[in-house]
Amino acid sequence: MNADVPDVIDVGLRFLDRQIIDCNDREVAKVDDLEAAFDGEGRPYVIAIMCGPGAWAPRLGGRPGRWILAIWRRLHPAVEPEPARIPMNVVAKIDSAVRLSVPRTSTAAATLDRWVDHHVIGRIPGAGNEHV
Repeated sequence: MNADVPDVIDVGLRFLDRQIIDCNDREVAKVDDLEAAFDGEGRPYVIAIMCGPGAWAPRLGGRPGRWILAIWRRLHPAVEPEPARIPMNVVAKIDSAVRLSVPRTSTAAATLDRWVDHHVIGRIPGAGNEHV
């Protein structure tokens, strides 16, 4: 890891529900869940940030979580959709937000925004034809 990303952190305190900001200071998403792996000694480490309804609905749990997840899967263009995943190697800094070293358009989180722009926002009267 680089100097601005510590080796050991409390992920519940420092990651979950934090805003993700790209290298151009644009909002990307919120941290909804984390993907972890284990090293050779059995210690866990974070390998990716997960965001979007596919990540936060299971964390929400219960009937509302199942309902949101079902709707997200139904509306998603992929047959077996996966939550948006941002690998840790693009995390530049962790402070009041999680800051990335790449622009938001290069992340999987931007995919949902593009879909919403095209299929929802672009269909609203007066939204202009640039989204359709």
